Amino acid sequence: MSYGTSHIGAYRQDTVLAMAAADRMRAQSVRAVTPPVRMVETPLQVRDQVMAERGLSRLDIVQLSGQARLEAEISINAETNQRTRQAQIRTTGNFVDLRI
Repeated sequence: MSYGTSHIGAYRQDTVLAMAAADRMRAQSVRAVTPPVRMVETPLQVRDQVMAERGLSRLDIVQLSGQARLEAEISINAETNQRTRQAQIRTTGNFVDLRI
């Protein structure tokens, strides 16, 4: 058995190539996984959607008079609460409507 430089160099090269191949396999196996179900939006996101549908921004609400601002906030909060409840019902189970 020879312990010359050719064997040591060959061993190092094979080891480096094997480690590089293992690193590539690990890197290729990692990938992004999309969630199977759409996540529930936060109440703040729902509120932003409601305001966008009504063509309002936060600055527009601040610029309203006191009574108009109060009515706008009540209306937006009511719609936001309703949509948030509906989204939670859809994600937690089956919705049964018992109204006649």
